[in-house]
Amino acid sequence: MYRRVNPTSERRMPLRMLYQPLGDGSFHRACEADSFRGLVAALLDDPDYERADVADRLMHRLRLADDVRLLFAVGDRTINVADREGADTINVASDEPLIRSLDRLGFLSLAPSTEEGDPLA
Repeated sequence: MYRRVNPTSERRMPLRMLYQPLGDGSFHRACEADSFRGLVAALLDDPDYERADVADRLMHRLRLADDVRLLFAVGDRTINVADREGADTINVASDEPLIRSLDRLGFLSLAPSTEEGDPLA
């Protein structure tokens, strides 16, 4: 489950992210979710993603990764898509690796409480 938030929204779920970068270090949207799958659903603006089967979720992650690659290509940055971690790589293996790789690339920004090893994450 996810919901869009603004700076004055009370925190209801453990994971938060900023997304839709504007290019100047700021972001157009913010959301919070109860899981990394919820964060991916927010990126896709598709609540049905959370109930989809494994194959459909992978297809959606691949489509999202291709869209992000295209956005980076406009800025002359080459990004790879793979099922494992790597430099300048979008990891589509699962929801959490996808979100964390997009955070590392600067396409979204996870709240500091979402650091790896955080008990809420």
